[in-house]
Amino acid sequence: MELPKGTIDLGAPSPRCLVFLPGFACPPGAYRSFLEPVALRVGRVVVASVGHLLAEVTGRSTPAEEAVRCVELVEAIRADGAQVWLGGHSRGGTVAWLAAGMARVEGLVLVDPVYGGGPPWQRPGSPPRIEPGCPVSILGFEVGGRCAPADRNHEHFAAALPDAEHMVVPGCGHADILGGGFGRMGRLTCGGGGDAATAMSTARGALLDALADTGALG
Repeated sequence: MELPKGTIDLGAPSPRCLVFLPGFACPPGAYRSFLEPVALRVGRVVVASVGHLLAEVTGRSTPAEEAVRCVELVEAIRADGAQVWLGGHSRGGTVAWLAAGMARVEGLVLVDPVYGGGPPWQRPGSPPRIEPGCPVSILGFEVGGRCAPADRNHEHFAAALPDAEHMVVPGCGHADILGGGFGRMGRLTCGGGGDAATAMSTARGALLDALADTGALG
């Protein structure tokens, strides 16, 4: 199968695959350092952008449209014989949420999700209720900020799906899972926890715990 342009495919062919969707205006490569150790535990992690950067920034690509493309990706990976877990960060969490309401996945893990199409000029709101038919874990990061405002953050996803596991990860900020230059820029723009490496490690541990709860670690 042909993966979306810019996708990073971590790990090796495996009966278990985590499809992870990046946040607003973030390329898949920004998540490499965060997710490479996760691939060692899951088997395979596909970090795929199902939108287009310019279209996201200008508002011409909506989360609902991207969710449809995500469903197509999930179905293609399932057709190769793998079980699929779905995850996403920030805007990618919204897209994963919508896609999980349409696709067959084994589990859904949202990492500091933010509801909406992108920048702060969009109106706040709450995510629609979904019936994913799988275990759901929602991870919120303790350190808030303008990139994860209180009127559209992880609390609203948890309220929309009360049966989901909901955990607030201490000492982590919205951009702490981004690596390299994107991580430095993200921490300046969005705020972060204390030491960047410690915050990323803490967030990764929380993600692995959530994946274990949804059965992704075997």
